[in-house]
Formats: sequence, structure tokens, C-alpha cells
Amino acid sequence: MNEAGKSAGGRCPWRIVGGVAGLVAILSIMTFSQANFQDEDAEANQVLSGGAFGFADPDGRRVLAPVESGLARSMQRFTKAVAAPGKVVDVAFVEARRGSEDGTGRLDPERFDSAPGAIFTSKEALPAGGDVFVATDRFLADRTVLPVTPVAQADCAQAVTDALAARTGRTVAWCKDLAQVGEQGRLSLARFEAKGHEELVTLAYTGPEGATCRGLPAAATPDGTWRVNDGGLFPLDHFRPLFAFRSKAGLEVAVRWSGDDGDEMDLYRQDGGTFTSYVAASWPRDDS
Repeated sequence: MNEAGKSAGGRCPWRIVGGVAGLVAILSIMTFSQANFQDEDAEANQVLSGGAFGFADPDGRRVLAPVESGLARSMQRFTKAVAAPGKVVDVAFVEARRGSEDGTGRLDPERFDSAPGAIFTSKEALPAGGDVFVATDRFLADRTVLPVTPVAQADCAQAVTDALAARTGRTVAWCKDLAQVGEQGRLSLARFEAKGHEELVTLAYTGPEGATCRGLPAAATPDGTWRVNDGGLFPLDHFRPLFAFRSKAGLEVAVRWSGDDGDEMDLYRQDGGTFTSYVAASWPRDDS
């Protein structure tokens, strides 16, 4: 991810109370506050939280959670896997695999057998090469899994677009629906017109209980804006919601954000009208 986007992450430019039909309030931009997330050691935080991102092999029978071998050895208590769009299966820990000495290589299903991390076998077939979240029984016992179903990328409701424009004083370049969460929630992604070199995209959830959002600000540079070599673009198909959880703390949404530099995985947790990063993983893309 572009460093400018990282440093300013997590501001929330708007909130809809009671869903689109009950649009009555807009919150000011909020500073990113981490909830149980240690940015300086996100890899360890995955294991400590009881949930970690991974992916299935090309046959859908094994799962790899790419963490260093010391952490991988402690993941024997991870016995479940959640696959997009919300399927839960039993898994069994097999081994902790060490990486290559030079640490290079792309993390993806095509290199499953050489990538480091915790290896699991699945008792049911998973989507081949698909995104997976491995977890402990305790982690899932506190949560209800909600399916996230992709929808046609239609324009957002006009009330959403108007609220965004009114609060920020910036024109909305586009606002598109991404997916349905459970039976009634909706995830959308909006981009604003640039303010000089300042750019902003927002992920927004709107449901019966209100709305929650996650700002993804960035600064345009010759090397990229949000991601390396992105050409200042934010392709919708590079930002994919995976599945969601409902817990006592609120809604949690898992997303994958892909770019030339790799994949950023986040489980965002609802904190008032803002999503904060609760579990995160970064998988660099190195073709060497």
C-alpha cells in the first residue's frame, strides 16, 4: 500500500443513522483509532486475536496462513476456517513450514507448496485458491457469520451520495454498491474528486441499525496513489469484501485489497460510525 494511504488511514467522513431512509445525521471526519490491533506487529496480532487470514491450495483441500514459523507452531488450536462468501468448515493443523532463506517469493495459491506459514487440511472442499480466515473455536463462538454476496456495481442511493458531498464539501466522483451483507446490509465504495494531491475513497456499510464507514485517504505521487503503480486509479474489482461477522461489539467485515505490490487483508470492526482495523495481514508480491 502507498505509505501516504497508510499513515492517514481510518477517517470516517459520514454516517447515516437508521439507514438511507432515516438519513438524519452526518458525523465529522474521525481519526483512526486502533482497537486490539498492533500495526507494528500485525502478523503476531493475527495469532493472538484467534483469527488469521490465509488461502486455500489449488485443490481446495489445504489452507495456508502465511505467518513466520514461530507463530505458525502456536496455531494448533485453530480448528475452523471461514471461506468467502461465508462458509465455515473444520480444519486440522498439519505443520509449521519455514520460508526460504532469502525471504522472497509471491504469496499466492500457485506457490502454496513453497510459501511459509501454518498448514491445515480441510474436511470439506474449499473454493480452489480462495481466501480463507482460520480461527479458533473461541473466536467463532462469540460471532455469527454473515454471508457477503457481491452485487452488480450499480450507483449508490442518491441520499448516500448527497450526504457524502454535503459533509466533505467535495464532489463525489462515483459511488458504487459492492455487496449485500446478510439479508439487509449493503456495502458501498465511493471516491471523491481530488483536492490538490489529496485523494479519498470510502468504504461504507448501511443497514437497519445505521451506517459505518472506513476512509482510505491517500496522496498522489509519481509512484502511485493508494497502491504502487496504480496510476491514480481505484479499480472496484481490486477491493473485494469477503465475509462478515456479527458480535456483541458490532459488525466486522473482512476485505481483500489487491495491487501490484501485493494484497492487504483486513478485518474491520465497527466502532460507533467508524470501522477500525482489528485483524490485518499484508502479503507482498515479489516475483523473484
